[in-house]
Order: sequence, then structure tokens, then C-alpha cells
Amino acid sequence: MRLGEGASAKTLRHLLLAAMLAVTMTVAACGSDDDGGSTGGSTGSSTAATVAEEPAAPAEAGDVPTPGDVSGREERAGYVYAGTDEQVEEARAAGEQDAGDPVDPPTGKKIGMILLSEQSATSRSAADAAKRIADLFGFSVEVCDPNFDAQKVQQCATSIAAKKPDAVISVSQNPGPMGSGVKQVADQGGLWFGVGSGGEPSEYVNDYGIDGIRLAEVLDQFMFATIKEKNPDGDGKIFAITAPTVGVASKNSGDQLKRDVESAEGFELIDHNLDLANAVQDTLNTTRQTLEQNPSLSAMWTLCDFCVPLMAQTTEQKQPDRKTVVVGQFSSPESIADVRAGKVDGIADYPWASQVWVAMDQALQKWARDQDPVKGFDVFGSYSLPFMEPYVITPDNALDSGPAPIYGPDFETYFRAKWAKEFGVGS
Repeated sequence: MRLGEGASAKTLRHLLLAAMLAVTMTVAACGSDDDGGSTGGSTGSSTAATVAEEPAAPAEAGDVPTPGDVSGREERAGYVYAGTDEQVEEARAAGEQDAGDPVDPPTGKKIGMILLSEQSATSRSAADAAKRIADLFGFSVEVCDPNFDAQKVQQCATSIAAKKPDAVISVSQNPGPMGSGVKQVADQGGLWFGVGSGGEPSEYVNDYGIDGIRLAEVLDQFMFATIKEKNPDGDGKIFAITAPTVGVASKNSGDQLKRDVESAEGFELIDHNLDLANAVQDTLNTTRQTLEQNPSLSAMWTLCDFCVPLMAQTTEQKQPDRKTVVVGQFSSPESIADVRAGKVDGIADYPWASQVWVAMDQALQKWARDQDPVKGFDVFGSYSLPFMEPYVITPDNALDSGPAPIYGPDFETYFRAKWAKEFGVGS
């Protein structure tokens, strides 16, 4: 059932959780760097990545990758790698090239996972990646799902810390609400990595989360190009559903949209702050009212994954021959279905699972070689392939059916090849 069509009260509650997910996952730390790049992998006796002296050039904003042949590729938590065969081979070669000298693999390690919610596609991808990596090395994984409940977040951290993990990966969580468990893990000698969206700075958490700026830049340039192509006679108004009070990354993303609209000649922003307490109805009502008041609306934009299908549904009702461009951030099964159906023009996204593979590579180098992990988002600039670059999913690359696509370098093939040479596992 498509979102919003005859949904039951239970379904609407799930939609509200999805709305909270989309905006919560954009909470990021002030000053975090959302720029990836490459400096070449390390070789020799150590594989610990070194931070680039200066950031590599970012991927072209509005990047729309070309899909490869996904037949025969394995689904990963509802997603499938959709790059070309050439990218797969490039990743394998790069992983072998970047591998350090062979060493004995770490053994007996315990990994803790604190999700945002099992309902979150990002959380499911992160947990799946951690379990796949653990299977390669014979590690154990303990997953705790607070399911958006702030009180359970601290309970999860306390419970995980009590098990004395060697590493913890938390998904889109701030260190503060997790309480003393974060410091307890550090005091026990464990590593802690943040993935998804960044949290507030903490000396105990190595945060590999995004800050929201690059994702907005990519989406905005794609949106303006699509307006020019599909709706050149629109009124120049862009309706946005934002959530600036939710967190730094959410505010960063909305602020970037404002800057991009201001710098684009002939455009005006209609900015609506989502009512999280009434997110479903607020999205439907404000979208309908905006379209009624602006029948030639150029585009609508949101950072809320749940809002995208509702906005598309309302636009379809008001414009049977749709002109208004519809775009959003963060893919979901519902939004990908609407992209495939031509009801949504584009969704800006990241290969979220790559954060976990990078974090675990950093942990493995620490355990095997006593190499300290690279701090913060700079870690993605320390590999020879540009992991964690944003991209746009469109009707041309959303795939016809099946799992949602993942683009960018083939991170799983890269690390499997790298670890096969270093540790004798993963090939």
C-alpha cells in the first residue's frame, strides 16, 4: 500500500516514526566535514589510512550515476550495489593495491550496535554490514534497538557497555543521551564509532556521520536542472518542508537550500517547518494548500523521507499532468517506488553501509597493528576510492524493480579484497 492511501492508525504511527527518522538522522555535529576524497591507500607494513593534506575535489553536485547490470548480485538489507562491472573490478584492484603486509587477523572481538530504529533503512543497512563483517572474522555482534525511544537509547548504551565490547557502532545518535556507557566503553579500552548522521562532539566517539551540507548541494543542483528541463514555465517558487530545530545537520541542509535558492536567479523559497507532532497531516495539508495557492509551483523539496511520497501523492491529485518537480533526501522503499513510477523526480542519498565497512577497517588496523583510527569524516578522504559521496536516484537509475540501488565505489568488494591480502579472509 502506498503511503497515505487508506492507511490505518497503526500505519500512520509507523509513518510518523519514519518522519522522525528522516529528520532525526540528519542530526550532525557543528563543524563536521562532509567532504570525501582520495589520497591513495596505504601499503607496506601498515594499512592505517593517512589523512589527506587537503580535501580532494568533491563529486560533481547533482551527480546522477549510471546503473550497471545487477543480475546475480546479492541483496543487502533491501539494497543492491548497482554500479557497473568496471567499478566492481576497480574496487577489487584498489583493495588489493591498498592492502598492507599480511598479519594475523584479530580474533574473539565483540561488536556492539545501537540503532536508531529497526524501522530505519539506515539502521538496517548498518546492522547488516556489521554482521556480514563479523561473520568473516568470527566476531560476535550484539544489537540493541531503542526504536526512537530516548530513554531506551541510554539503556542500550548501558547494556552494551556491560558486555565489554571491543567496538561499538551507533547509528545517528548523540553521545549525550547515551549517558555514561560511552565513557565506560572507552575506559574499558573499546572503540566507539558514530555512523549515519553526525552527533554532537565527544572525545569518546569517533564520528563518521554526515553534516547535511553536501547532500543538500547535490539535491539542489539536480532540482534546478530538472526545473529547467521539465518545468521552465513555473512560477519560480520552491516549496520546502524542513526541520531546523531537530539538529545541526537538519539546519545545515535547510540553510544550504536557502543559499542555493538565493544564488539562483529568479527563484523564491516557501519554507515550512514540519510539525513533528502532526507530521502526516501537516505534510498533506501544507502541500495541498501550497499547490492551491501556487498552481504553477516550480518545485517541492524535503529532507524528510516520509514526506516525499505524501508530497508526490498530493501533487498527483492536484496536477494529473504533473509539472511541479518533486525531490527529496534519503531513500526509502516508498520513495524509490514513486521514483520508478515517475511521481518523484529524484532522491539524494548516500551508500550508508560503507560507513560501517570503513569503521570496521579502522578498528581492524587498530587491533592488528595498533594504528589509531582516523578521526571524523576525514577518514573517507584517506582511501584511494571516494567512499561516502552523495548521489541522486532518478527514474533513469532507480532500477525497474527489486531492491533499492546503491551507487559509488563498491566498498564491500574493496574491503573483501583488502582483507583477503592482509588477514587471509574476505575473498
